[in-house]
Amino acid sequence: MVETRESNSRSRLQVALGLLLGVLVCVGCLIFSILLGAALGLSHPWTFPALNAITLVASGMVALRNINKSSYSEGVLIAVSVAFILNVVFLALTRPGYVE
Repeated sequence: MVETRESNSRSRLQVALGLLLGVLVCVGCLIFSILLGAALGLSHPWTFPALNAITLVASGMVALRNINKSSYSEGVLIAVSVAFILNVVFLALTRPGYVE
């Protein structure tokens, strides 16, 4: 019974550490999409959230593939999901023709 409590708390710690790792992954995806957009010479404001969404989906798929192996992937998926939702909101706000 004691082993179950230790493994359960360890799992929560791994999820929390995975969440911090996921935040770092999201920042890395943002920096990568900005650099890629600048290298390609993209000037439209909606292209950067679109590139970021693509990189977030790719990193989320990698984390989803490893979900059964460790609890870190759960935290990464939580962070990537929140970042993806925020990214979709920014993409919707910067799409062409959305000026009020």
